[in-house]
Amino acid sequence: MVFACGEAPNLRHPHTFSSFRCFAKSLAFLPAGIYFGRMKKLALLFNLLLLSYLAAEARFPPDSLSRDAYISLVTVSPGPQLYSTFGHSAIRVVDKAQEFDFIYNYGTFDFDEPGFYLKFCRGQLDYQLSAYPFRYAFGLYRREGRIVTEQRFNLTRTERDSIYRFLNWNHLPANRNYRYDFFFDNCATRILDVFENTLGDSLQVDYSHQRNLTFRDYIDLYLTPLPFSDLGIDIVLGARTDATATTRQAMFLPDYLFEGFSGSVITRDGVGQPFVSQTDTLLASPEGYRLYQAFPLPVVLTWGIFLTALLLTFGVAKSWPIKWFDRLYFALCGIFGLIIALLWWGTEHKVTPDNLNLLWLWPTHLLVVFMLYRVHPPRWLNGYFVLHALTVAVLLLGWFWWPQRLHPAMIPMMLTLIFRSLWMGRQGGKS
Repeated sequence: MVFACGEAPNLRHPHTFSSFRCFAKSLAFLPAGIYFGRMKKLALLFNLLLLSYLAAEARFPPDSLSRDAYISLVTVSPGPQLYSTFGHSAIRVVDKAQEFDFIYNYGTFDFDEPGFYLKFCRGQLDYQLSAYPFRYAFGLYRREGRIVTEQRFNLTRTERDSIYRFLNWNHLPANRNYRYDFFFDNCATRILDVFENTLGDSLQVDYSHQRNLTFRDYIDLYLTPLPFSDLGIDIVLGARTDATATTRQAMFLPDYLFEGFSGSVITRDGVGQPFVSQTDTLLASPEGYRLYQAFPLPVVLTWGIFLTALLLTFGVAKSWPIKWFDRLYFALCGIFGLIIALLWWGTEHKVTPDNLNLLWLWPTHLLVVFMLYRVHPPRWLNGYFVLHALTVAVLLLGWFWWPQRLHPAMIPMMLTLIFRSLWMGRQGGKS
C-alpha cells in the first residue's frame, strides 16, 4: 500500500489500476483478521464495492487542459503526529470543464516495496510522485483539523500546459521514484524544482527572507509539541544539521515554500508580475490542531535520573539498587551509541554523520555492562570509566563552543555518566 507521508492513499493513474488492487488488499486484510466465515465474506464484498467506487471516481487525466484550468500549490498546516508535524505541500491541477481535480504529491512511499524497513533505516527508501483526486486528501485534512491554503499561480496557457505535461511525464512508472532526503529532496523541494526547471529564468522565486537559522533550528520550531521526539532527533542528527540553511534550503518546509512563492515574480516580455494570482483558505479549521510549547518533560525526567543516581549512591545502604541502576543506565546509553554509530557509518543519511553525541554515548557500554555482573571486574575497567568520565566532562565544558548544538536534557544525562563513571573508576569497576 502506498502512503503519502501520512496523508492520503495513492490512487495511481492513468497507466494501471495496480494501486487500487493494493488498496483493496490492505482494506480486506483488516476485517479478515477479526471476523470469520460470513463476516469475512461480507467484509471482502464491502471492500470490493468500495474499490469499484474509488475506481469510478478517479478520472484519468485529460491529454490537455481547457482554457480556464489552473495549477496551484496546496499547503497543509502541521498535524499532531510526528510524520505530519512539519506540514505538507502538493500541486493541485483543476479543470472544471473536464471535471478533473487532482493532487500531484511527491511525498508518498510504498509499504509493499521489498526490504521497506531496512531501506528506510539506511536512507535508501525511494519516495514517489503519486496523483489522486483532491477530494480524498481534503476529506482527510478536514478530519484531522488541518488548515489548507491554496495559491493559484499566474500562468499563461503555454506555461500551464508545460507544467502539466511535465507532471504527467514525471508520474509515469519509470519516472515517479526518487531517493528521498528530508532536508534536501522531499515533497516541498521537488515542487520548487518543478516550477524553476519548467519556467526557467522567467520565474524569480523570493529568496529575500534570510533568518540565519540552522536546519536544526528550523525543525525545532515544529517539534515544540513533541519534546521526546525533539530529544530523539537531536540525539541521532549530527553536526551537519547545525549548518546555516539558505533561504532556498529552508523551503524543505512547506510553510517556507508557501512564503517563497508568495513574493515570487514571473517576467514576460520584460514585465514582472506576481507569480501568485490568488490565495484562498480552503479549510480554516478554527478548532483544529495548532503548534504549542509542551511541558519540557524530558528535561525534568533526566534531572530526576541524575538525582536518583545521587540518592542511590549516598542515601541507600544496600548496594543492589545502584548496581541495577548502573547496568540499565549504561546499557541504555550503549544502545543509543550503537544507533548513532550505525546511522553514521551504516546508512546513506546525509545529516547523521559527524555526531558529537557519540563522545558520551559509547557503544562499548553494552560490553562493559556484562563485566559489571562479575564479582571481580577486570582491572582495565578502572581506566575505562575514568577515561569516559573525562571525555564527557570535556564535552560538557565546551557545550557552547562545539559545532553541534546539544539538547538541554543531555546535561543531566552527562552529569549522571560522569558521576557514576568516576565512582566506579574509583571503586575498581564496582558499583
